[in-house]
Amino acid sequence: MKVTVIKYSKVFILVFTLLGTITLVGCNDDKALPKISAVEVSTIYTYSAICNGKVLDDGGTQVLSKGVCWNTTGNPTISDYRNIDGKGIGEFTSTIKGLAPNTTYYIKAYATNANGTTYSNSVSFKTQPELAAISDISFTSVTKTAAQCSASIISAGGETVTERGFCWSKSPMPTIANNKVALNGGTGSFSATLENLESGTQYYIRAYAITSAGTSYSVERTFITASENPALVDNDHLLLGNPTGATTNIVSANNYLMVKPQYCLSYNNSKRTANWVAWHLNSSWLGSVSRQDDFRADYTLPDTWYRVTESDFYYSQYGFDRGHMCPSADRTKTVEDNSATFLMTNMVPQSPNNNQIVWENFESYCRNLAKSGSELYIISGPYGEGGTSSKGTFTILKSGVVVPSHVWKIALVLPNGNNDISRINTSTRVIAVVIPNNQECSKYQWTYYRVSVDSVENLTGYNFFTNIPTDIQDALEAKVDNQ
Repeated sequence: MKVTVIKYSKVFILVFTLLGTITLVGCNDDKALPKISAVEVSTIYTYSAICNGKVLDDGGTQVLSKGVCWNTTGNPTISDYRNIDGKGIGEFTSTIKGLAPNTTYYIKAYATNANGTTYSNSVSFKTQPELAAISDISFTSVTKTAAQCSASIISAGGETVTERGFCWSKSPMPTIANNKVALNGGTGSFSATLENLESGTQYYIRAYAITSAGTSYSVERTFITASENPALVDNDHLLLGNPTGATTNIVSANNYLMVKPQYCLSYNNSKRTANWVAWHLNSSWLGSVSRQDDFRADYTLPDTWYRVTESDFYYSQYGFDRGHMCPSADRTKTVEDNSATFLMTNMVPQSPNNNQIVWENFESYCRNLAKSGSELYIISGPYGEGGTSSKGTFTILKSGVVVPSHVWKIALVLPNGNNDISRINTSTRVIAVVIPNNQECSKYQWTYYRVSVDSVENLTGYNFFTNIPTDIQDALEAKVDNQ
């Protein structure tokens, strides 16, 4: 009996050992990690990069996430920045965004299953340097054969501007390979005269700046050389004149000219609102694009200035609307045009009854004129300090934005046509209003607030209609509309 027991014990031990070995092998298989190929960086930009990777094997367990991880210090893991670019095995492409310019990053591909995470080799890449940022172009005069213009370097992108200037062509999107005026490098504002132009010709122009990062360009503008009046380009937002002599020189921080395709404005960095906003309106600006409602900071302001954000009016605390100067509904031809009206440089704090009732009714009236065959040159702005909402009377919001006591607007109305300045005479219709920035203003229609342009000039100190012959200008500014 004793021998038999020993034999059975040996058999039991042998079987147990074999089962244990099989079990351990199975457990090791269950704990296998995925296999992944080397990561490749295929395209590098200033603020982003595109990478590629491939999960070769899932290790016997489904890959729950795959992608890339990165940092600026080396040996990145998924505890650093990472993208999740799907599940399972196979190739994937990952776009890394939000990078800093001219910066070295370290990156790995990764794959994670239930057993853990495996990584590829680590590679490094350097983002492209930042190009210089340039303001929009403003024109001081356009003649038959020449055009004077100016722009400003908003930011050099951390590099040195070695050359700046203007390039132009009869075709869209000119580059420095076309005609150009080259100026010395530097930052701030710069001006030049384009000469030897053809009369009666439309030109496309961009300002440019060259750094070690490359060549950057401003927004494209157009102008038409004239045969008669200098600086008078039909449908230009400032056709009737620049009422404060605003310039793109950042030294003029409280009278800083900003020229956009949709409107022009003079910005006041102390008040953090525009002094005035000017725009041309006819049916060509009107379409069916819906209101974008993308209120946002205007990053074309110099980078050393505070840029008012969409929440800086603190509505729940102060009760003011973000009041458009150039209305959203005046720019409905394209999404880009409508979106431009939601930049905060186009806003002033307005009492709701002013913005939504009296002001809006006058805006609608002007649009109806445009729909009925007229074109209008409009300019509007805030005046004074201290407006009243349903929450009370306030002078300055905690963001530093000044609340105006009044808002004003001037609209010169012409039948649709060409050579607009030459068609303006003493009978041309001009509508001017000055409306208190309070809730009580809605007791009256907008027509109640009509005044003369002279009154607006006396109030603001601005000089309107400077491009109109003096005798006609004087007559227009003295009358009060009664139509």
